[in-house]
Amino acid sequence: MIDIKNLSKVYLVGDEKVSALDHASLHIYPMEFVSIIGPSGSGKSTLMNIIGCLDVADAGSYTLDGLPIEEYTERELAVIRNRKIGFVFQSFNLIPKLTAEENVELPLIYQKVKHSERKKRVKEALERVGLANRAHHMPTELSGGQQQRVAIARAIVTNPKLILADEPTGALDSKTSREIMDLFHELHEQGNTIVLITHDNGIARQASRAIHILDGRISEVAL
Repeated sequence: MIDIKNLSKVYLVGDEKVSALDHASLHIYPMEFVSIIGPSGSGKSTLMNIIGCLDVADAGSYTLDGLPIEEYTERELAVIRNRKIGFVFQSFNLIPKLTAEENVELPLIYQKVKHSERKKRVKEALERVGLANRAHHMPTELSGGQQQRVAIARAIVTNPKLILADEPTGALDSKTSREIMDLFHELHEQGNTIVLITHDNGIARQASRAIHILDGRISEVAL
């Protein structure tokens, strides 16, 4: 599913070069549930952006579902993001002026899916996250946990190969965090490949496998 070999990424901060990734290598199999854990500044956000095709490395190779990502243009990467990756963010990233249903529908509009098919898939996605009865509510009318469920529904509505979750429980209380993690476990059991970025050991150890990143270097750890 994901094959990363010797990825390096350097940023220029003022006059200083900062290595965000240092010859990082990683392999994730289809239908795995993997956590990537590291402190602030460890390189995990850079790694997430590259896995999510939001950024490209300076050196090394990245293959996603058989596609050599480093060979694609930005326009082509946008298509790959829309069709193969479902994103879940800490801040939910819902559009305030759209209902839950409309937020979930957006990726399908970008894919030019027919209206009737869109409505069917949006309904199914909201049902999967237990929010069918909140379809017509605005984000401000939903709790933090409900907003994150909408974000997860939006991530899965396109049936992506990969669900990429960046600190998905970071803005939630402990009870709601457990509920959201239970939902990720359900999605994993249904055959989804999940990569979850976190700085929390308790969250990381819930995955089937944990990858540690520090100073841009990757190692597998037991938590």
